This record gives sequence, C-alpha cells and structure tokens, in this order.
Amino acid sequence: MTQYVSKAVGIDLGTTNSAVAVMNPTDTDLVIHQDGMNARTTPSCVWRNPRNGELVVGRKAFARVGSEPEPVTSVKRLMGSRKTVTLAGEEHTPVDVSAEILREMKRQIEQDVAEFDTGDVRWVVDRAVVTVPAYFDQPQIDATRKAAESAGLRVVDLLHEPTAAASYYCWRTGTRDGTFLVYDLGGGTFDVSVVRCKAADFKVLGISGNTMLGGDDIDTALARHLQQLLQEDDWAMDLDLENDAEDRLRFRRLKSLAESVKKGLSDRTEFMLRDSGGLTDKDGQRVVIDTVMERAQLEKIARPLLERTFQYCDEALDQAAEEAGVTLADVDQIILAGGSTHLPLVQEMVKSRFCAPDLGSPDPGSPRAKCTDPVYEQVDTVVALGAAVRASAVGGLDIFNEERTVRVGFRGTVVTASDRTVVGGTVEALDPDLDLGGGSVRLSTEEYEDEAQLRPGGSFAFTRIPVQPDAQSLLTVDVFDADGELLATVGRTVVHDRAAAQKPGRSTTSASINAKPILLEVNREGRTQRDVLIPALRPLPFKERYDFSHPGDTDTVEFRLYQQARQIQVITVPVPSSTPRGTVIDLDVEMDVHALITVRGSIGDHPFEALVEVPPEAELPGEDQVAELVRGFEQGVEFLPAGERNVKRTRMEMARKAFADALELGERTVASHEFEQMQAIADSVGKPDAEDLQPPRPDFEKLVKDCTELNRYVATFSAEAEAPHDERELAQAIEVQRDQGERALSAGDQRSYSEVITQLQHIFEHLRMLAYRQHQKDRGPVADTEVAESRLQSALEILNLVRTQVQASRTATAEHRQEVEDIGKRLAGLQALIAQDPHRVQQEAGQERQRLIRLKNIVMGSPDDPDGPGAGIPVAIS
Repeated sequence: MTQYVSKAVGIDLGTTNSAVAVMNPTDTDLVIHQDGMNARTTPSCVWRNPRNGELVVGRKAFARVGSEPEPVTSVKRLMGSRKTVTLAGEEHTPVDVSAEILREMKRQIEQDVAEFDTGDVRWVVDRAVVTVPAYFDQPQIDATRKAAESAGLRVVDLLHEPTAAASYYCWRTGTRDGTFLVYDLGGGTFDVSVVRCKAADFKVLGISGNTMLGGDDIDTALARHLQQLLQEDDWAMDLDLENDAEDRLRFRRLKSLAESVKKGLSDRTEFMLRDSGGLTDKDGQRVVIDTVMERAQLEKIARPLLERTFQYCDEALDQAAEEAGVTLADVDQIILAGGSTHLPLVQEMVKSRFCAPDLGSPDPGSPRAKCTDPVYEQVDTVVALGAAVRASAVGGLDIFNEERTVRVGFRGTVVTASDRTVVGGTVEALDPDLDLGGGSVRLSTEEYEDEAQLRPGGSFAFTRIPVQPDAQSLLTVDVFDADGELLATVGRTVVHDRAAAQKPGRSTTSASINAKPILLEVNREGRTQRDVLIPALRPLPFKERYDFSHPGDTDTVEFRLYQQARQIQVITVPVPSSTPRGTVIDLDVEMDVHALITVRGSIGDHPFEALVEVPPEAELPGEDQVAELVRGFEQGVEFLPAGERNVKRTRMEMARKAFADALELGERTVASHEFEQMQAIADSVGKPDAEDLQPPRPDFEKLVKDCTELNRYVATFSAEAEAPHDERELAQAIEVQRDQGERALSAGDQRSYSEVITQLQHIFEHLRMLAYRQHQKDRGPVADTEVAESRLQSALEILNLVRTQVQASRTATAEHRQEVEDIGKRLAGLQALIAQDPHRVQQEAGQERQRLIRLKNIVMGSPDDPDGPGAGIPVAIS
C-alpha cells in the first residue's frame, strides 16, 4: 500500500532572488534547496526562448539581462497592478510571471522532498507558506496568492517577511520570549517590523516600509555613476532611457555590472571592474571598462538611500510605542534580513543607529536596543527558513490514500515532548461518490487503539495517545463510512524528542494582520472624506458592518477603498434607479487571513454581493499637480512642532528626489509609487483648520469691515472736494480679497490667507493716507505731536501684521523673529517721547515702519515696497 504525504513548504518570493525550504519528516531540522553550484537562492528572473517558446527561470534567464529578447526582472514591484510585461513579444501579467517563479520553487523543493520517500510513502509538494513584504498593499497580497494558486500550490499562509525572519531566529536560538526589530532590506523592497514573541507566540507591534526601495535602487544609482565615468572617458553614453529601447538595454547592462561591483565590495575594500565586449555605446563602439572601484565610492552613493530606511524604522517604533508602549529600549535584538544587508555600510549604520554601545564606548545619549550588534546570519535565506518553520506548524501533514480518494489532514507537527500526545485533524472525501456523513476514524498503534466519530466538517481528535520515549511511533488511521465500510487507511509518524519539540518559532496562532489602515471614501454633507474601514495592525480575519445612506438618482453606488494615498479597490454595487434618496445601505466587509476582501450587503430590502476590483492605474502627475501637493504640505507642516516639522520635511525631500530620479530613468511605476509616498506624507501632516490660521477670523472680518467703511468715508469727502476717487473699484478690490480670504480659511491655506491680509492692509493704509491728507486740508496745519502719534500708530499696526506673518511663515528664521521683537521694543520706547521730541518720533517711527515692510517682503517672498502703503495694489491710486 502506497500513501502520499504533503508537507507545506516555505517560499520567499523575492524581487531579485527567491528561496524555498521545508522541515524534514521528523520536524527536527530544516532543508533548504541548493542548486548544483550550492547556491541557496534563485534569481527571480524569467526569459522566453524565442526559438522554442520555452520559459526559463533563474540563472540561465538572468544571464540574458542586457540582451534581446530581454528577460523580466523585479516583477514583484508590479504585483497588484494592471501593468503587463513582455516576454519575447508576448504580454504577460505580473501574476503570470510570478507563478512561473513559484512553479520553479515548487519543482526545486520537490527534488529535496523526493529524498524523504520510502518504499510505501511518496512525498508531494502541493501546499506552501508564501512570504510577502510586510508593507504590501492588499492588491499586492491578493496577487501573490493568485500566483501561488496558479503555480499549483494551496496557500496555507501568507506570512510577512520580517515575521518569518523573527520566527527562524527564535527557532534556531530557542528564544521563547523577546522583542525584535527586523530590518529587512531586500532587492526591491524595504520592510521593518517590531515583533514581540511571548510564550512562543508572535505579535506585530509596529510596521512600516517602502515596496519600491531596495538593493535594486543602489544598483541603479551605481549604474548612473558608471555611466558618468564612461562619459568622462568620451564614450557615447548620453542615454535616453524613456524613449530609446536600445539605451534601456545599455543601462540594464550597466546595472548588471553595478550589481557585480556591489557584491564584490561587500567583502573587500577594492574591486577591479573589467568588461570588454558586453556593452556598446551609442556610436556602436564596444566599451572597454578597466577600472578599480572602491568601497568608499559605493558607500557615498548608497548612503542617501539607506538613510531613507531609518525614517520607516522610526515610524514602526512610533507605532509600537502607541500600540503597546514598546520603545527601542525594550528591543532585545535587531535582526537583519535581505541580501542588501550584506553591505558593510548597512550593518554599520544599523548598529550605530539602534544598538547599545560596546563596553568602553561613550554613552550615545539616546535610548538603544539591548544588543551591541545586529543579528547577521543567513540573511539571504532567513525568510524562507522562517516560512518553512511556520509551514510545519500551521500546515501539518496531509496524507492521501493510494487511490487519492480520501485526504486526512493532521494538525501541528510530528514531534512531541510528552509521553502521551494529542492527534487531531480532518478527513475530506476527494471522490464525490464517497459519503463521510456519520463516519468514524480508528487510530491504532502496536499497544493502543481508539475510535472517534467524525464531527461536522470531518474533524476528529484523540487525546493521551502513548508514544515510545526517544523514538518514532507509527500511528495507523482507518477511515470508515456510516455503514462501517473501510474507505481509507493512512499512517503517520510521531517523534518523541523533547529538545526539538520545545524549540519555539512554530506558533500556530495566526500572525495575519492588516499592515496599513484601509480607508473608505464617503461623502458627508457634500464633503468627500476618508474614514477608517479596517484599522492598521488589526488581526485577520476581520469582519464589520457599516451603514450608509443611498445618494439617490443613480443605478450604481461606488465605494472606493484606499491604503494611505493609494486607491486599492473599487466596490461597485448595482441598485434600482428608483431607489429613494436616503435608503439605508448595509455593508458587510470581510477581510480573510489572506487579505482577500469580500463585500456583501443590502440596499433596503434588496441584498447584493459587490464586485470588488482593482481600479485603473493612476496617471503620472504633472508639474502643477506636484507643486500643488507640495504647497499643501508646506501649509500643513508649518503648524507642527519644530522637531516633527523637520522630520516631515526631510521625508518629503527624500520622496521628491526619488520621484524625480524615477522620472529621469523612465521608471514610471516607481515614480507613481513615490508620488503616492509624497501624498501619504502630506496626508499625515493634514491641513490646518480655519481656527488655526493667523490672524484669527474675527481680525480678518474686522479688517474687511474697516476697509469698507473707510472707503465710503473717503468717497464722501472726495465728492465734496471734487477729488478723484473710484469708490466702486476699491470696493470690488476689497470684495475680491474677502472672497479669497474665505477660500483660504476653508482650505486651511495659511500662505494664501497671509497674502490676503497683506493686500487688505495695503488697501487700508492707502485709504487712511487719503483720509489723512484730506483731514490736513480741512483742518490746516497739524500739530507735530499729532503727526508723531499717527506715524507711530501706523508703525505699530504694521508691527502686529508682520509679527503674525513671521510666526506663520515657513521661510522665516529665528533671526527674523528676533528682529520683529527688537523693532517692537524700539517702537514701544518711542511712545514716551511724543511730547518731548515729536520730530524724532516721526523720523524713527517711519524708519521702523520701512524696516518692517522690507522684513515682510523677505518673509512673504514679495518685492520690496519702498513706496509705502498702496504699492502693488491692483487698484487705482491717486
């Protein structure tokens, strides 16, 4: 009798390299696939042979980089999108290409599990725990699941890569309790998670990352450096990457050379780069490269990219502090994962930023983790190994009878530390003619026998089964139908090994969480806003009901879902067009452990099941759109404390640079992603409310009223004196500023609001000067003290305006603020001199007023205003 045994494997589906591992039959050790060159990873690269149409995956495909037809690399960055890639003239989806890579992983590990076969047992690979970046969006996770299923794998779990790394570390070291920061810098993605292991169960406390930041970007930056060196040596290498396909091939070849330089400099300080014949320039000349590259050059290029990773580490730590009160000082180990952490600079920067100082080193002056060095072990494969550890626990064993008509699934691992064990699982009929209803299971060993009825769903359980100490015990399981007829017989081994069984890392508790909050766009009272639908770090599965009102006069209702700034799903609900406005819409939203979203509900008495689909790709923003986003960000960031404001600005500058670099390289997908990063940073700042703007609304309204009344007053005496004054034009100018001020208040736009206040102040000053001149004509000569008092009052009013603008301005410095305060002190001192020396007060008040106007123009970015009030106002000035 032959039976077939399925053990779930662990697969790290990487951007640049993938790996696959499995635990051995006794769950006591790990087996990771190695190719004929003893390499434990496989390039995530797919090429189609144009001669026979065969798809090639791995090293042979990677060898074709930089030649035609091109292989597909870094397809992981396109997962969850509607984009396609070309393989020898044929279009394929990212899911299709990823499925080929996973199919290759399945084929590879099948070679290893074949060695587990015995005379009557055949091992098969049909289930897997597949890892995903912790910061993947829901469509990207969903696409990974589809790719695995297309490759012939049943997905047991989609495990976050940092959690997998922590699982392996705990399994290897026997750590049952600890808090870890996992720094995972792969080829195409960066992830960071704060993970706590308690009694061998894992919980993610903080998570962040960037799915378009990794070693691939270091290769790109280094390739651009090589390109510059070649141009300096007079090679024709001025490449147009966006419009010239041959130039893109040249750059791909440069990236391949750059990757070899990066790897070479990981274990030495100098690397001799030689290449002759692999690259031709734009004139068709074969480029000869013979140069020494130094590690210092690479580190100068890589450092800005690596600095960016630490902003995400800070976000994850902030989240952990908010979620569980865990800070960096509570972290026991910093665990490195991903091939890019081979760079000595990465290890150095991580240690410097997070780890405790060595004995004798000066106190760093800030909280540090408890470790003195990061954990740097098997970084290329630690994720796959951790996935295999988890696969053995959550996947258990599936055993098929010889005819493959019945599958018996056993929960847990085959290793136990107790002299008596528990065996549980499920029985499933694969033949539709078999009926398990009312059936039973008999379990027997050489010294023990017991029988149990199958529960609804085919589950069963046995307790206190005796096993042989420090040995293997064979369990025989017979499956019977309701009439007692034997349907199948399978056997399973139980291994008694206290040391192996007590190794942590095999938690069966679900580690699935929603990494980023999912937002639902709704319209409330005419305003579009996004409400949290599924919070961040919420354990999965998740289910919740929401109520909405039908907007009326439509035959479809759309619900748009976002993760941060990215629109991830569109839920389209068909409704009868006659449905009255205000009809209640019940929405049941469910997210399963694999992050698959399903939506059901009802509109009134009509139930529906919504169509959930990936929205069309967003268009790349234009310069105006980028400028508007940055302007909105600057308006909001002004209201943050200085330290937080600087952090946000640094993050925005890094995202803007990455966006500009991607555009220059023609990498539209990366550019679109980086613009989403910019949007997310801007959204995190938020817009100030109207009550936050300076000066307050009542002061704005009073200034408008004063301008309006003064305009009427000037118009009255101008008419009597037959002096030219266009009351209507000035009234229109005041009304324009009032409207712009209201819009700025509604938008929380401090800059525009300040400009409105400035313009209104100019109008008021102009009108007051006209009134003052007329007053002089009517009254004759004015006393010197009255003139001094008027000029001082005018300067004080300008002082109040400029003080407000300096406080709200993003360009104002500490020196500008101090200068305003110094002018204020001098003006206050002039008050006591009006009666004693009015001429001095007139002169100095006028000088201080001019200083204030120049300071205002510097801060607000407007031209100098040497002509006094009214200059630059779009109104007629007499």
